[in-house]
Amino acid sequence: MNQVPALTEDLRLGRRVLDGRADVVLLGDLAWDPETSVWVLPLRVRADTRESTIPEWTDWYVFIDANYPLGCIDVHPSKTRSIEDTYPHQRLNTPGPAIQPWRDGRLCLQTGRASLGFRVEEEEARDAAGRLEWYVHALQEWLAAAARGQLLAPGQPFELPDLPIRDRARVVFSEGPETFARWNALPDSRGWAEVVPLPGNPRVFAVRAFYSFEGRWLFSLEWGDLLNRVPRRRRVRIPWMRCKELPLLPVHAAPATWQELERAAKAQHWDLRDDLMAFAERLRDGSRHLCLVGFPVSAEVGEPAVRTHWWAARLPSFSHGDVAPRGYARTEQNRQRYDLTNLFARPLPVDWLRTDDWAPEELRSRGALPEELRRSWVLLLGAGALGSAVAEMLVRGGVRRLVVVDPDIVEGGNLVRHTLDLTEVGASKARALAERLRSISPDLQVHALAQSLELAPQQPHWLVSRCETVIDCTASNDVLHALARITWDGPRLFFSASFGVGARRILCFSATGTSFPVEAFWAQCGKWIHEDYKELLRTDLPREGVGCWHPVFPARADDVMLAAAITVKALVRSAKLRPITRVETYSREGADDDFQGIRQGEGAGAHAGP
Repeated sequence: MNQVPALTEDLRLGRRVLDGRADVVLLGDLAWDPETSVWVLPLRVRADTRESTIPEWTDWYVFIDANYPLGCIDVHPSKTRSIEDTYPHQRLNTPGPAIQPWRDGRLCLQTGRASLGFRVEEEEARDAAGRLEWYVHALQEWLAAAARGQLLAPGQPFELPDLPIRDRARVVFSEGPETFARWNALPDSRGWAEVVPLPGNPRVFAVRAFYSFEGRWLFSLEWGDLLNRVPRRRRVRIPWMRCKELPLLPVHAAPATWQELERAAKAQHWDLRDDLMAFAERLRDGSRHLCLVGFPVSAEVGEPAVRTHWWAARLPSFSHGDVAPRGYARTEQNRQRYDLTNLFARPLPVDWLRTDDWAPEELRSRGALPEELRRSWVLLLGAGALGSAVAEMLVRGGVRRLVVVDPDIVEGGNLVRHTLDLTEVGASKARALAERLRSISPDLQVHALAQSLELAPQQPHWLVSRCETVIDCTASNDVLHALARITWDGPRLFFSASFGVGARRILCFSATGTSFPVEAFWAQCGKWIHEDYKELLRTDLPREGVGCWHPVFPARADDVMLAAAITVKALVRSAKLRPITRVETYSREGADDDFQGIRQGEGAGAHAGP
């Protein structure tokens, strides 16, 4: 049995602030709810809701964390004398369990920076005296905006309604302005979508292509290697239906039952029954199939639609075999009668799944590299510690076309500072890194070449020839001279990065041209490389294993990752500047375990092997 926590003085103070207010009535004292493990305060508030169906006074339940003023505060409408419709910035307002006096329609009262957890005083008070009062005031403002129809005002970000998700699976797609233009040019309102399970995560299904109802290919979504290489036997087709606008119930509620979905469909002259029965003929196998419901959405309220969004649901099992209306022949007409009764004669819940738009611009809204790099074909020479970390940062930043070149295999000692793991020991570094990168980005196309860049190539590999950005992380003089012997058909951005002993110093050289300017590299970087080589001679180098003495290069993982981050930032700068030649050097300040920062200097570079 859960022990009831003590009612703290902070919580008493927050409640006392509400006492005596003319627009707030406390309907009871704070009570501990063992089911939700929060303090619950019932209250009645007054808001300016004139000329609307929302009463001036409404009843609410406030859920307060036991660690108040820390923790969460949630506000739910009461089952009596409150709102029953669902509005924007609110969870689906269903009644919920009969034993609880509040509804499930929790409000979203945190907006802007406060929702990210930042302590912005003007957005949300954090002290004991003010935080509970702030939420009551926010509730009144929310009610007033709902009454005026301003919860989704023109110019605000478009908001999808809350779906009652009952299934752990999810469906992802990649829809943007380009595919939206294709949809607008198509007359089809229903058809079949090809979906595949995400490799390594069977709970996620990705939409690969769309077909007409008759099976004619319409178009494919743009994915990378991860999803395009799923075997054909694992690809399945599911129904899709497209409507003219977001299917909603007043005010802003997603349909929770098939009856409600049909009601929302009729409002836009969409015959949901006709679509479902058309698909049922091909789905009578006793299984529950997924289906998609698509509609146009805008970026901001009041603006034209810019993309198609999809909801996914799990269909009920259609009549099959001996399953048919009692006393009726097993005809298609009678099976349809049975299915329609099952779907619409009672409030059968729609088993919605979560859906996500994995278009590149949506996936990387939290942070992306500049477009100059994201749209470029990138050649990465060297898949070692520095190269693997740089590659991962590039892919996470939105690089979608990558060629990795490295002849070496993964050794156990590499894993001290490499992005790969024990399962890849003995494998090709290039191929293993490519496979890891595919698991990070669904739109990445990556090619692995487990070979050296030839010293005097007569004809470079066609993948090498097409790359527009060339990154060298090998710290190999031979590779630089090989690059100098290759002539591209147009200007390329060359970028060479290497670090010194302990990754304390980083050298970044960049140039633009049709071949790598190796003479300029040595002229501008040679003295710094020589200085670092002298330090290397003074260093007691470690060895790996027993046998012929072959030293290994010392550098800790955290220092390598820092070097990789600096490398990417220097690369971004060079991609924007497109210099004829440019040298940047960085030094870590402080002793090994006394980090004090990074200093950019005119020259403190390194060219030792990572």
